[in-house]
Amino acid sequence: MDKGVVSMNNEIIQTWNATLYLRLSREDGDKEESNSITGQRELLRDYLKAHPELHEYAVRVDDGFSGSTFERPAFQAMLEDVKSGKTNCIVVKDLSRFGRNYLDAGEYIEKVFPFLGVRFIAVNDNYDSFKGRNASDDLIVPFKNLINEAYCRDISVKIRSQLDIKRKRGQFIGAFAIYGYKKDSEDKNSLLVDDYAADIVRDIFKWKLEGISPQDIAVRLNSGGILSPLEYKKSLGMNYVTSFQKNVKAVWSAGNVLRILKNPVYTGVLTQGKETTPSYKVHKRITKPENEWSVIPDNHEAIISRADFDTVQKVLAMDTRHGIEEETVFLFSGMVFCGECGASMVRKTVPSGGKKYVYYVCSANKQDKICSSHAIRDKELEEIVLTALQRYIREVIDMDTLLAMTDTAPLQTAEAQKFQRQIDVKRTELERLNKLLMSLYENLADNIITRDEYARLKQNYSVRAEEAERQMNVLQDALTDLREKGGSGKTWME
Repeated sequence: MDKGVVSMNNEIIQTWNATLYLRLSREDGDKEESNSITGQRELLRDYLKAHPELHEYAVRVDDGFSGSTFERPAFQAMLEDVKSGKTNCIVVKDLSRFGRNYLDAGEYIEKVFPFLGVRFIAVNDNYDSFKGRNASDDLIVPFKNLINEAYCRDISVKIRSQLDIKRKRGQFIGAFAIYGYKKDSEDKNSLLVDDYAADIVRDIFKWKLEGISPQDIAVRLNSGGILSPLEYKKSLGMNYVTSFQKNVKAVWSAGNVLRILKNPVYTGVLTQGKETTPSYKVHKRITKPENEWSVIPDNHEAIISRADFDTVQKVLAMDTRHGIEEETVFLFSGMVFCGECGASMVRKTVPSGGKKYVYYVCSANKQDKICSSHAIRDKELEEIVLTALQRYIREVIDMDTLLAMTDTAPLQTAEAQKFQRQIDVKRTELERLNKLLMSLYENLADNIITRDEYARLKQNYSVRAEEAERQMNVLQDALTDLREKGGSGKTWME
């Protein structure tokens, strides 16, 4: 856009389309009201009132972005406005709000903006490129940029040092707690068990130990209406985002099931400091060597026992496949090896007489014929393992003692508590959706939403409310069955 002119006291003066640029960074430590976004905006608008040749075109705000880099969304949008000719003047509170990178700030102020015909004003530094440069500007502006960068470097060193100290103390420094835990309301650096999410984590590990694949675990969770970690955090009012989300509503996937299964945090181990940035200027994250990670054992309450976690890791490392129509892996998948050559035994189905017979055969013989041909029926192998297991149990402990130890009453109580927590979550979700439905008509009457929006939102909320109520009823039925039927599950020992 071309510069315009305005007449004042019969004097023709040049006008400018000014963009007010505001920035506030957490690492700047800017806690004073004068440095807040509101304070910056008021200061710059007061400046424009005193300079009628400056017309406000736009306000660009980078809130929470470091001044050590110019890869900021609002700053880049402002540059696009400059290149397209929509704005030809940039006004900032001071040079530190513009940026704290000495070289890049100097490049923009001394080369890029003059080349593009952009007027640059730093109000509190009394700098205005349109008024012409003088000897003091040539010295003071680069010097202030250098001081601003030194400040950024100093802050970066202090922050890194403080974070290292917190990691060594076993203090959690993440913005959001890991799924299954919540931050202590009295100490944000401590993790407490989130009973509802912890139940889901326990189910995931239990199902994996039963041989169910991560993909089928995800299907179970989605079918049961269990909110994914992202959606669960959102339901608690958290402004949580992740790069793993692919759709409008995040659902369970094999990927996030695997991340849970592989995370030692559930055994009480706090692992932090896996990634870092090369310097305060370079924000690309790189993975550190494992021996440089901060690992604090027994840091918080465990959700999963170390024995179960280690077993799951061994299972994940095995070749545990299952058939297309099967939900669980085969009983001995990844566990049977050839006694002659040590190669894995693979499952082979042989049809005969209208029936199917299953054998385990040596993979070395099946593929390369480098081992002799031998096989064992699955039923025969199951009988051998069961007999050995029963003999081992009898050797270690008498049966009456073992049956007493495996009393299912405590397990049923824990399972009932888990169902009740899930029911409570669904009830809360249903109440929230019903409140949203009730508020829609008021919003329509107040012209906050249109009739089309009202119809669409009502349909959406109604469907979700019906689904939440259905899932709550399913959980209630399951809880009732558990209390009425109970169960033993001890026949395998007899």
